[in-house]
Amino acid sequence: MLSAVLRSNVAIQVSINIMNAFVEMRHFISNNSLLFERISTVELRQLEYQKQTDGKLEQIFEYISEHEESSQKVFFDGQVFDS
Repeated sequence: MLSAVLRSNVAIQVSINIMNAFVEMRHFISNNSLLFERISTVELRQLEYQKQTDGKLEQIFEYISEHEESSQKVFFDGQVFDS
């Protein structure tokens, strides 16, 4: 590490701080592994819902493209269709 190349107290202290940072990262990951697992399951569920929604939208668009628009329009209380 840095203290192997540079033989100063600062280099040794920086190397110790780097190692402490990695130890803290390992503790953080191990302490929050359940949270990370829950996030993964939520992401997988989200992807499944997205696939289902995409399939339903495809069915709707397919139905719309296969069927013609009705030529008969609906009027309420004497409204006039003028477009």
